[in-house]
Amino acid sequence: MIKTCKPAGLAARTAMAGLAALALAGAATGAMAAEAKGKAASIEGVWKVTDVVITGANPLKNPHPQESVYIFAHGHYANVQVTGEKPRTASPTFKDPAKPTDAEKLARYDEWAPFGAQAGTYAVKGAKLTRTPTVAKAVGAVTAGAYDSDMKLTADTLVLTSHAAAGQPARDQTLTFTRVK
Repeated sequence: MIKTCKPAGLAARTAMAGLAALALAGAATGAMAAEAKGKAASIEGVWKVTDVVITGANPLKNPHPQESVYIFAHGHYANVQVTGEKPRTASPTFKDPAKPTDAEKLARYDEWAPFGAQAGTYAVKGAKLTRTPTVAKAVGAVTAGAYDSDMKLTADTLVLTSHAAAGQPARDQTLTFTRVK
């Protein structure tokens, strides 16, 4: 036997709608109160690198880096970026795709070398951002495992500083990001 539910009466539906509205208002008020109390801003969103400073071995300062996209969402991240100091140029198509010449291979390498891509999971604990790559252009990024960066977030500016691994020459890389609107 199939039972059917009778539609709620007008008074019951009105009461339920009122409770739902009250719950939504309470949630919104709670969110605004948390924001007013200085709840920490989130890195979730889309960012681009706007400044690069590397100190130590092979220092570099680039206040106008090439294009990049970094996305942080729900504990996952993905980024692609042109890491060179100038725009990339396209390599010529292979005359015979089955047998590229050494010159064609070198041209393709020159096109792909200043490009980075990586995705994985992330966690924020205090002022530390830990990223664990699960896929990357460079296999070494995945096999090396998780890495930490010091993190400073102020409104729509994110600064990440990474330090050289133990046993490596002293080197710090500081990337400044701007939130993409």
